[in-house]
Amino acid sequence: MNGPSFATHPAPAAPTAPPRAPRPATRPGEKSDDGAAMRVLIYLRLHWLMIAFCGTLLGGAGAFVAWELLASKYESTGMLKVSSVQSTIAGPGNQQQAKTDFVTYTNTIKTLIKSDFVLNAALRDIKDLPTIKAQKEPLKYLDEELIVSWQDGSEVIRVVFKGHAPEDAKKIVDAVQKAFIEQVVEREVRDTRKFQAQVEDSYTRIKEKLRLTTKPGTIAKDGGNGVIPAGGPATPVAPPPPGAVPAPVPGAIPPFVLDRLGSTFFTGEYVKIREKIDQLPLAIHAAEREREVLRERLEFIKKAPVPKTIEDAIDAMQDVAVTKVRMVQSYRLWKERENTSANPKAPAILELKHAYEADEARHKEVRDEKLKTFEADRRVREAQPTAKELEKVIQRIQQLQEQLDHAKEALPRVVKQLMELPAPTEKSGGAFASRFEREPYLPENSDLETVDSVFRRLILQKELLKLAVESPPRVEILQAASAPTQKDTKKQVLGTAFASIMGFVLMALGVLGFEMMSKRVSSLADVKTSSPAPVVGVIPCAPGDATASQGGGRDPVKRAATNESIDKLRAYVSQTWLSRGATTIAVTSPIGDEGKAFTAFGLASSLAQAGYKTLLVDFDLREPALHAYAGVQNAAGVCELLRAETDMRAAVQFLPSGLHMLPAGKWSDEARKAATGEKLETLLAKLKEPYDCVVIHGHALLTVAESVEVARRCEVVLMCAKYRETVTPLLKRAADRVAMMEIPYSGIVYIGATDQESLC
Repeated sequence: MNGPSFATHPAPAAPTAPPRAPRPATRPGEKSDDGAAMRVLIYLRLHWLMIAFCGTLLGGAGAFVAWELLASKYESTGMLKVSSVQSTIAGPGNQQQAKTDFVTYTNTIKTLIKSDFVLNAALRDIKDLPTIKAQKEPLKYLDEELIVSWQDGSEVIRVVFKGHAPEDAKKIVDAVQKAFIEQVVEREVRDTRKFQAQVEDSYTRIKEKLRLTTKPGTIAKDGGNGVIPAGGPATPVAPPPPGAVPAPVPGAIPPFVLDRLGSTFFTGEYVKIREKIDQLPLAIHAAEREREVLRERLEFIKKAPVPKTIEDAIDAMQDVAVTKVRMVQSYRLWKERENTSANPKAPAILELKHAYEADEARHKEVRDEKLKTFEADRRVREAQPTAKELEKVIQRIQQLQEQLDHAKEALPRVVKQLMELPAPTEKSGGAFASRFEREPYLPENSDLETVDSVFRRLILQKELLKLAVESPPRVEILQAASAPTQKDTKKQVLGTAFASIMGFVLMALGVLGFEMMSKRVSSLADVKTSSPAPVVGVIPCAPGDATASQGGGRDPVKRAATNESIDKLRAYVSQTWLSRGATTIAVTSPIGDEGKAFTAFGLASSLAQAGYKTLLVDFDLREPALHAYAGVQNAAGVCELLRAETDMRAAVQFLPSGLHMLPAGKWSDEARKAATGEKLETLLAKLKEPYDCVVIHGHALLTVAESVEVARRCEVVLMCAKYRETVTPLLKRAADRVAMMEIPYSGIVYIGATDQESLC
């Protein structure tokens, strides 16, 4: 026999065919222990090689893209210091108002740093950098990548730039800081100087006007700055009276001069500067004492003894304890040998002594090393608050010293200006006398008084502008661009790892999606959950792996497993259905190429070898396949019987295995028309008469009409489901159709199962 071979069994007595038994209730579908998670694992196991290969390609591409897009950038930081209160030589002014406006001023500075005119000025210096050349819109690029931040309560503005080229990042930050100083800070100084020049021009013109319009004797003959009484020249400064105390320091003005000058702006400025010069040294001295106290505290922390708790903790550490135990053991061994030995100077005793000394030195070394490390960390932690406080005190001393130096530089100029002022005429109480109090009212005197008042204000404004120009700027560069460092490598590494993993995840999801859409049978559990019909047979390999005509059929292990599984199917069919009187078995499937021909031929051969007189009928009239398994020609058969062109004896062929076979014959439209109704009923009745069992290989149940006609007239219908070929919705639809036809017995044969599944 060219098909599968089966072991021979003693022929049982032919059963008496009882009347057709009523069809039992449909057995509910068995719920597999394998849930959705098990199905997912099955799908992944089926396609693991494709997932590994394609996932590697996709993950590698994703990792490369992520590495490039999330490339770690180099960060360079520059710092600008903005004073909360404008430092001026003329005095601090309204400090509370200055502090109130500091937030607004700082936000304005942040906006100006990223303004177009500042960035354009910076681009003129960095236009040749590769980072800038690579941008289509450099100005927009700088505006997006440049980060200007300010922390509330701080006087520092941070200018940060991140880029792939470290040198370019540093140069860009330096260029932006430089452009801001030139375009904003220095521009304010230039505008102030320009305004100062305008004020000085107005001062000169009004001074000349006063010289030409006043009466003789009303303007100082030496070209003084102010108006003098009409009665004569300015009153000279009188010498101090006898016994007067001279000025205590250089630049001091005698009190009687200040009394004569009265309450002018310059006298007030002189008093303020003198107060600074007198008070700042005291503040500096107090800060220096505080600095010395903090230094002594640091020195005390540095030289403080090690606490007992630290030493106990060091002794309890494992490394130190091990060396201590070893030292104690060496000491005990040395002393025991020394006490029991007659010669304490023996070489063996000295060797034990040297071993003890070495262990003692090792213990001390390990303990000192641990103690040094822990104690250093502790002292650093204790000294950090004091060091920060000391740093603040040193900065305060420097600021106070700078203020003192500015005050000492401004004092000689204020003194000179005070000495040049004309002495006003004294009235009762030493107050200034206005022109209207000194002279009778005249129109020309009124005009002169107005011009004189404007002239005095010009003098004040001119001197204030001079002091403002000489004052330190409010904004200055605190730190140039720092050395670029990479600070976001973790994000790049994590993104790359995530992209590589997502390659495998996407492939796995694609495979699962494809399997969920196709819904092909992948395990015995899929078959059981797809149909209410019971699984009556499980064949462990595909038809091509079990037949000798195929290359894999020469494997004796596979052929033996297949023969055994078909014998189990035959045993189930014979003991469950044939023993109850069933004689006609239809073997079909939802659609084609699902192993029904292989199953029908194997079952019929096993029944014949078991002693049943069996007829195998190929009722797949359109695509016959049983003659290939049997190794015979597809001569006259079912089609010819339906057309009444031959008789049954001439059509049935006898195979060497004892199996009788009726081929399909030559298909025609007349045969299709005859394969229904009374003719089909008569033909099947004739086929069953001389045989114990008739196995009919039918067409796919869901594709042609005659397959339903044949199945409805059989007592048993076996539905074949093939691994990775049968679609579970179609299998369920075919099983439902069998249930609707009220066939007494039905079951499913699963083909292509694993070795474990075939044990069911």
